[in-house]
Amino acid sequence: MDERLEELQESGAAIAELARQPELFSAAVQAFRAEDAANFQDVLGRAGLLGRCHWICRWLCSKHCVFLCIKLAGPIEPPRDIDVEEWRAFAEYTGRLAGDRDTLARLLEMVAAEDAEAFQKFVAREKIERFAHQLCHWLCLVRCRLVCQLLCPPMPELIKVSYIPIGRIDAAGYGAGPSSPSTLTPPDDPAAGRGDHPFGGSVHLNGRFNVPGATEYKVEVGPSPAGPWTAIVTPVEDSHDYGFTTYTRSATGDWFAISNMDTLSEGQTYLTDWPTPPAERDELHYVRMVVRNAALTEFPSVPVAVRVDNGRPVGPVMPGERPLIEFSQGGEPLGCCSEVTKDRGPIEIRIEGTDENFGALDVVAYGGCSGSVAIFSKTYNGNRADHGAPAPGITVTWDPWADEVEACCYVVFVRLYDRAIINDRWDAGHVFENWRSITIG
Repeated sequence: MDERLEELQESGAAIAELARQPELFSAAVQAFRAEDAANFQDVLGRAGLLGRCHWICRWLCSKHCVFLCIKLAGPIEPPRDIDVEEWRAFAEYTGRLAGDRDTLARLLEMVAAEDAEAFQKFVAREKIERFAHQLCHWLCLVRCRLVCQLLCPPMPELIKVSYIPIGRIDAAGYGAGPSSPSTLTPPDDPAAGRGDHPFGGSVHLNGRFNVPGATEYKVEVGPSPAGPWTAIVTPVEDSHDYGFTTYTRSATGDWFAISNMDTLSEGQTYLTDWPTPPAERDELHYVRMVVRNAALTEFPSVPVAVRVDNGRPVGPVMPGERPLIEFSQGGEPLGCCSEVTKDRGPIEIRIEGTDENFGALDVVAYGGCSGSVAIFSKTYNGNRADHGAPAPGITVTWDPWADEVEACCYVVFVRLYDRAIINDRWDAGHVFENWRSITIG
C-alpha cells in the first residue's frame, strides 16, 4: 500500500507542478506524443522537473491510453460482473498473438498511428470485439513503457562517497563498510565499535554521467533533498600519462568539463573532493551531481544523504573538554599519584565522556614490567543511541591485586573513539583521551 501511495503522490505532485506552467505542459504533451526525447527532456528541464521524468511520463501514458483506446475501440461498456472465463479466453488469444511477430508489429503500428479504421477492421476480422479495449490497453501500455524508457533515460548518479558505495549509505547518512577498494574501510563490526560511519575531513566523490552527449557536470551540497544547493568546486589532479605528469582540472564557474577527465579520473567517475565543514559534529547534508549537455539541458541525480562529523569526543574536564577519569578507594577520592593498598579494597574508576557518533572507549593502565593492563572497554555495538559515558559517567571497579598486577606506579588512560571515516579512510575515527596516575602498593 505504501509504495502505491508513494507512486500516486509522486506522479500527482509532479504533473500538477507541470500543469501550473501551461506553455511547458503543452510542449511536454507534444514532445511525448511525438516521442521526441530531446524536446521532452528540455521542456522538463526548463520546468525544473527533469528529475521526475518517469513519474510525468507514466501519468501521460495513463491519460494517453484511455484517450487512444476510446478512439480505436469505441466507448467502454462496463461489465456487470468479473467474468473469469472471459479473462482466460483473452489470455489464450494473447498467447496465440504473441507467437505472431508480424501481426504484433502491425498492431503496434496501428496504435502508434492512432489508426482507428485499421484497428477496427482487425478486431472485426478476428471476431474479438469483446477483447477490443483489453487488446488496445495491453498494446498501448507496453508501447508506452518503452516510450518512457526513450524519453526518460537513466539520470546521473553518485556511486561512492569516500569510496563507500551509495548502496551502503542509509537515509540518515551513515555508511557501512567495506569500501571499494576495501583497504580503506573494512567491513562493519559493531561489537568492535566499527560501523554506521559518518564522514569527515575531505570526502572523495564518484559518479556516473549516464546522459548521452553530456559535456559538463557539477557537484552540489545542500541542507535538504530540495536544496538550496551550493556547488563544490575543489580542483582535481589528473594526468594524460597515468601520473608521470599531472595537471589540474578546475571548474569554470560551477561546472567541470568532462572532456578534461583522463587517466586519474577513475574511469571518468572521480568528480571532486568535498571539504566538509570543520566545525560540524553531527550534521546531515545532501549531495547531488548535475550533468548538462551541449543544449545546456540539466540532468540532476537523486540526492544522497551524507552525515558529517568532524568533532572529537568530549568530556567535562577543562581546558579542552577532555574526558574525565578519577579514582576512589573505599569511598574516598584519590589524588594524583596516590598510593593504594590491597587492605582498602578494589579501586573505583569513574569515567565520563561522550560523542554523538560514539564507537568505543577503553581504560588501560601503563607502567611496571607489565607494559599495559586492560581494565575496561565498551562499544556502541550497533546502538546509535549509545553516546559513550554521559554524565554522571560510568564507574568501573578494578582489583589489581586479584589480577596480579605488580606493585608499581601506573598511568591510567581513558580513550574515547567515534565512528567517523576521516579523509576517506577508517582509522578508529576521532580519538580523545585523558589520564591519571596511581601507585599500586
